[in-house]
Amino acid sequence: MQSVCCDSVMLHMPKTYLTILIKNDLFSFLGLVNAHLVDSNQTAKPVTAVVKLDPREGEPLLKQFETSGEAIHQYETAIDTSIERGWSVVYRGVPLFG
Repeated sequence: MQSVCCDSVMLHMPKTYLTILIKNDLFSFLGLVNAHLVDSNQTAKPVTAVVKLDPREGEPLLKQFETSGEAIHQYETAIDTSIERGWSVVYRGVPLFG
């Protein structure tokens, strides 16, 4: 898999990366998403965001970033922090279909 490190990579990488983590009996999800948000005027705006779903927090969290490089950095930092806090990575890569 190609290393994710900078803005130019976002042009060649899949639109979504995900990381599934486990700790004890809990599963958590982190996602890096490159997509378009459509506003009420039907105008599409490119967005790069990190999505986090932690079952202890109830609601998923989506945080948008100004640049894809910043989003990639925050995604990698979130994974590293989770591992430091005792979470184990079960899957990391592009979503699997089928």
